[in-house]
Amino acid sequence: MKSRKIRKSLLAVALGPVAALAVGAAAPSVAVAQAVNPCAPAATAPANPCAPAAAPEQAAETPAAELPKGPYDTTTKYAQAVYGNQMPNIVDNYLRATPYVGTGGLIDPTGMPILKGLGFKTVVNLNTADEGATAEAALAEQAGLAYINIAVPTKAPTAEQVAEFAKIVEDPANYPILVHCESSNRVGALWALYRASTGVPPMVAVEEGRAVGLKTSREAAVREQLGLPAL
Repeated sequence: MKSRKIRKSLLAVALGPVAALAVGAAAPSVAVAQAVNPCAPAATAPANPCAPAAAPEQAAETPAAELPKGPYDTTTKYAQAVYGNQMPNIVDNYLRATPYVGTGGLIDPTGMPILKGLGFKTVVNLNTADEGATAEAALAEQAGLAYINIAVPTKAPTAEQVAEFAKIVEDPANYPILVHCESSNRVGALWALYRASTGVPPMVAVEEGRAVGLKTSREAAVREQLGLPAL
């Protein structure tokens, strides 16, 4: 009898863990690693309240229209001188000598703001102070126009005046330009001499001068400077 009791005790000790599981004892937990999804979006880092504010994005600057290479260059979209039918009745004998150069006679005293509105940037006046050049300077400046006075009291401009005009008319920063005098006769003389200075044949230059106002009263002096026969 005593040996039976000993065997039962040993059996109870051996079956103890199994019995505990059978009556619902908790099994030890095992951690399962989660697989990483390579296509999942990256987690957003929390904002740092102490970080400096990001600078606002600046809008790209609109590039300025490319400057033309000279008074006859039409390969750019730069502002041009208006055509005759677009010019109000404020400039006597107005013509468009080149895409960037308008020519004419007297400008109406009220005309400077209108010229500015039409896109002109520079006014070149061949009249003298006695013919109102000084007073016109103030009107041009008030309208926001650049103003240059090349006073021509003689029959034709001098070589120095032609050289001065060449620098003005060949600088695209001055475009569009309006060059004028009393009637456009001096303008025609200056234009003929300027064109000849660029290599245009003298007689062709005279014809171009006539086209913008050169009259016989000044053509003789122009022809003399160009070495052409007298009229």
